[in-house]
Formats: sequence, C-alpha cells, structure tokens
Amino acid sequence: MNSDMQDTWHPGERMVQTRAGVNEKMSKLGPRVIRNYMMDQHRKFFASLPMVITGSQDENENVWAYPLFGDPGFIQSPTPELLSIKSPMSHAGPALPQLNTRSQVGLLGIDLETRRRNRLNGTVLEKDHNGFTIGVEESFGNCPQYIQQRRLHTEPRDDETTTEYVDRWSRPLRECITNADTCFIASTFSSQHTNRNSGMDVSHRGGQRGFLGFDDRDRLIIPDFPGNSFFNTVGNLTLDPRAGLLFLDFSGCNIITLTMSAEIIWKTENAAVCGDHDRVIRLSLKAGYVVRNALPYRWKTIVNPT
Repeated sequence: MNSDMQDTWHPGERMVQTRAGVNEKMSKLGPRVIRNYMMDQHRKFFASLPMVITGSQDENENVWAYPLFGDPGFIQSPTPELLSIKSPMSHAGPALPQLNTRSQVGLLGIDLETRRRNRLNGTVLEKDHNGFTIGVEESFGNCPQYIQQRRLHTEPRDDETTTEYVDRWSRPLRECITNADTCFIASTFSSQHTNRNSGMDVSHRGGQRGFLGFDDRDRLIIPDFPGNSFFNTVGNLTLDPRAGLLFLDFSGCNIITLTMSAEIIWKTENAAVCGDHDRVIRLSLKAGYVVRNALPYRWKTIVNPT
C-alpha cells in the first residue's frame, strides 16, 4: 500500500469524512487498518466460509451485488496478495455479471453466526472453468455492529429455481424489503489518474426490521447509521451513483438482486428526509431479479435474551 496517508482514501471518501468531521482521525487510522495484502487471520476466515457476497459490473456497466456459494474451502488465499474462488455456485440467475480478466471485484466475507465480517477489493488476474483469482488491492475488517445473528443450516436443497425480472416495485417486493433486517450494497469508484483507489466495494447494511422504507416517489431510503467512519460506500456514491442491492430471504431461500441509482442526502440539506440520521442513501430502481428457491442453505435467526 502506498505510504502516503492521503492516498488511503479516494476524493469521495475524503469529502464525506471532512463533512462528517472525522478527516483528521481517518488520515491517521486509514494506513494502519487498510492493507494491500491479507492478514493470516483474514485468509483463514475466507477459507472457512460457505458464502461470499460479491460486487461487480455487467457488460453495460451496471453495478450488481450477488452471492457465491461453495463448501468451506472453496475460497483460498495461496499468498497474502491473492484470493482464489474455485467452482463458485451462484444462484443469482441472469443477474450474475460475467467476470473477466481485469474485472474489478468487491468481496464481503461474512459469518452471520459469529457476526464477523471482512472486506476485500481487487482485480481478477486469472479466470478459467474452475473459477477465478483476485489480486488483493484493499483488505480490512469491520466490526459486528448491526449484523443480525443467524445460524446456518447446510442440508442440501433441490427445489426448483425460478427467476422473475423486475423494473418496478410490486407490493410483494416492497413488503419483502421493508420487512428485511439485512441487505448488501455494492458501489464503485473509478479514477482516471491512478488505479490505487479505483475499484469495486460491497458492504453490509443492517438494522431492526423496518429500518428500510420508501418515500412518496417510490425511492428506497437506507439510513446511514454511525459506523467506522471510513465512508467507503457513501464516498463511492457521492461521486458515482451506480449501486447494486442484494437481499437474501434467509428462511424462504429467495434472492432479490437489484441495480439502482443512488444519491446521498444530508440532514443539513433535507432534514425531513433524513429524520434522526445525519444522512441517508436514496435509491431509484433501474432493474433487477427475484430468484426464488435460490439459496442452497437456510439460516435461522438467533434471538438473544435482553
């Protein structure tokens, strides 16, 4: 990683960090926690997972978030600078973008039972019929905040999968989203001057059921809860509105994957939209897919006593 502290963050991230009043703190913290290689604990963590959330672009430059599945070990890190995904099973149907050499990819490794998550952003270096290998450009951990704890049930499933194309919010689709406590969002930033801070990213968003809502113009509202103050997603969307949104129906085994256009709304600009939040992400639907019976596993919510 470049030792220049300013180079840790791209202009959109720095812009949001400055506006949020954390730029000085992040200029010191960034170089210590964001690396261009994987620590051993992150390499072992990815290798233990049966699922990884992926973000990339399709041939029309739309951004999508989608899951890849496999038996634990289908992800390996042969060196700290490389991550390989072998024979991935994707059940995202036609929404799965074709990855090619030099494709930029964002990965989120997440274990819902332990509430652990790690992020990796990089570029596809090799691809064949067995899978693909990513060159690591950014690797960092996230805290467990806002992750709903769930336990994985790995009994094989062979239900028939069906796919529905969507370009508007039907009532069942709206109800599924407003009842969700978890979603994943992919975003991107492209620099014309350097590859250091260009790339894809995918992150987790979570809260109590009902934390997602719609405004009177059918735009989806995601509150930006306080977190690590990196502002990777918000920084990306500040400069590039393309976004991919993924919902996993953990009990019904359905997948909803959407490509969208996003904007960041700040409370100082529109308090009525933001309510109690400093800022929100407001998204307009472009297109998407509902893939039924698509998850190969089920997850059961763990309710912790309070």
